[in-house]
Amino acid sequence: MRSALIVMLLCGTAHADRWSRLADEWSGAAWLHYEATVLDRVEHDASVKQIGLAGARLHGVFGHGHVFAFHAGLDLAAGGTVGQGGFAYDVAFMPFGVALRPSERSVIALGTGVGAMGGVPSLDGAVTLPIDLTAEVGDGRVRLLARGRVSYVAGAASRADGAPSLSTGPESSLLGDELEAMLGVRIGRGYHEYGFNSGNGYFVAASYRELEGARFAGVTFGYSIDLASPRSMGR
Repeated sequence: MRSALIVMLLCGTAHADRWSRLADEWSGAAWLHYEATVLDRVEHDASVKQIGLAGARLHGVFGHGHVFAFHAGLDLAAGGTVGQGGFAYDVAFMPFGVALRPSERSVIALGTGVGAMGGVPSLDGAVTLPIDLTAEVGDGRVRLLARGRVSYVAGAASRADGAPSLSTGPESSLLGDELEAMLGVRIGRGYHEYGFNSGNGYFVAASYRELEGARFAGVTFGYSIDLASPRSMGR
C-alpha cells in the first residue's frame, strides 16, 4: 500500500509539473462586449431606414509564445428595422484567426468564419462570409476599441451589389458586399486578481455600415470586460 501511494504521489507530481510548464509556455486573453447599436440611413435609397441591434460579442486568443496567438470569436445580436418594420438578426461564428498581443491586455486580431444577417420582412436573409479585424488597446483606465469587417453575401441576390466604398463597378464588388466599422473608447478600471490582468467599463463608439447598397451611420453603447493571463515567454 505504501509503495502504491508513493507511485501515485510521484505521478501526481509529474502531472502537476507538466501542467505548470504548459501554463508557463501558453497564454491567452478574452473579451466580452454587451452592446446596443442604432444606425440611420445617411444616403441612397434602401428599404431599411434605421437598424437597431443589441447583443454580445465574445472573443478570445490563445497561443504559445510571447506575441502571436490563435483567435476565435462569436457575435450574437438581434433587434429590428424601421422601414417596412420587422425582426432583425446578425450573428457570426469565426473560429479561424490569428492575433498579436502588443502588451498584456492589448490585442489585435484577424478572424474569419461564417455568419447570417437579415431582417423580416424588409431585408433578405443571407449567409455571410466575414473577414473581421478587431483591436483592443490599453491596459489602464482608458481603452481603445476598434473593429472593421468586410463580408461577402451568399444566397441573397438583392444584397450582393457590393458595398459603395468597395465597389469596383456600378453593380458589383470584388472586395466585399457589405462593410461595417466601429471606433470607440472605454472608460473603466484595470486590476490584477488571481493571476490575471483584467479590466471592465462602459464604452461609447461611432458606428458605420454599408448594407443593401446604402450607407448607415450611428452610435454604439456598451459594457465590456477583458481578461488576460501573463504573456508566456515560450518560443
